[in-house]
Amino acid sequence: MTEAIYLEVTEKTEAAKKAGRRVSVSGMLKFLGVSRSGYLAWLHHVPSDTEKRREAVKAKIQDIYDDSKQNYGAPKITVELRKTG
Repeated sequence: MTEAIYLEVTEKTEAAKKAGRRVSVSGMLKFLGVSRSGYLAWLHHVPSDTEKRREAVKAKIQDIYDDSKQNYGAPKITVELRKTG
């Protein structure tokens, strides 16, 4: 849930900048009850190798599922993943 709040803050600040308005990020975060340090940590986060690997596997699973016209379940998806490595 916190990530959704962070994304919303980022989108709103970018939209305000494009419109030529100034926006207080601190004020927005305070209103939403989120710490500024937490937001900045999220904003500058670099994904670890494990996170990257998990995202790649999720993408492969989604591709297999979509290619099967959403018919394959976990057992068949597992077989397909093992075939591809």
